[in-house]
Amino acid sequence: MFETNLDRSRAFLRIFDTDRKVGQPSNDEKELLRGSLVFAVGALDAYLSDLILEIVPKHGPKSSHMSDALKAIARADPGLSLRVALAASAPESRDEFRTALADWLASKSFHGPEKVIQALGYLNCQLAWSDLDGGTGRDTAKELTKITDDRHAIVHEGKKPYVKRDLAEQANALVASLARHIDGEVCKLYPPN
Repeated sequence: MFETNLDRSRAFLRIFDTDRKVGQPSNDEKELLRGSLVFAVGALDAYLSDLILEIVPKHGPKSSHMSDALKAIARADPGLSLRVALAASAPESRDEFRTALADWLASKSFHGPEKVIQALGYLNCQLAWSDLDGGTGRDTAKELTKITDDRHAIVHEGKKPYVKRDLAEQANALVASLARHIDGEVCKLYPPN
């Protein structure tokens, strides 16, 4: 889903660039740039949710974030432990848990610096912003805050922040490099089979 959402974000930029004239963008062109930013932030959110769904059922990371999540999942779905215990096989047991985890994650969002760290906490992946800055070559938390705040203003407040073409492109690049760096760190913790 990550690549799909990032491709959608980039599609808005390609459409913006098609037959682009010099001068101030039209209102529709401005909406394309805002849409690109919204999809870029959404791609990061989807990526982190998918990563949690991939790693947690298979590896069962131990962390305080995950312990709290498991308690919340058990409260929301009291029959889960019985379904997991009675599953016919280990893969079916993991699938039961993955479904409950997906349902729980559906009400969560991973927008912004605090939420990225929270998502990594579920994976017991201890990364500092300085680590992420090294991976992205930017002040990741600051840039992520900017694009997340703009996304929030667009989606939840109906505002029309001015999003320059460069900012929309930088949002895509930031999200892509952040995901690549996180992937590398998570693969060190949980090597693919």
